[in-house]
Amino acid sequence: MLSERKSRYAGKRILIFSIMISFLNLVGCYYQQQMNPEEYNFDEKLDLQVTTKDTTYSLSAEDYYYDKDTLYATVSELMYKDDYWIRYKTATKIPVNEMEKLEIEKIDEAATIGIVAGFVLIIAGIMVIIAMETEIM
Repeated sequence: MLSERKSRYAGKRILIFSIMISFLNLVGCYYQQQMNPEEYNFDEKLDLQVTTKDTTYSLSAEDYYYDKDTLYATVSELMYKDDYWIRYKTATKIPVNEMEKLEIEKIDEAATIGIVAGFVLIIAGIMVIIAMETEIM
């Protein structure tokens, strides 16, 4: 009877631990870095937000390429037609000299590791406290 309770408790611990680890895969800290177009290496293939005098473009890494001081991008736009909105893609050229600023999204490894480590330590502390209480009873 006692060993059956312990094995059931161990199974619950494994299930809870597995769920927590899968949630940790969703955690990540990002930051936006602003820079001039001259500072950015367009070969990095990161998601970009390009601001020109007239427009701001949000581009994913697959939607652009750079060649001879021009950024060639595929941009999604909305158009109202026949009583509903249609999203279509168009090709756009953005010369570097027309760009006012770029924003790139980068992962903050130190903050991500800190959050994951803190979460694991808190859960481990809770599990130790629960284990100590079950031994007392």
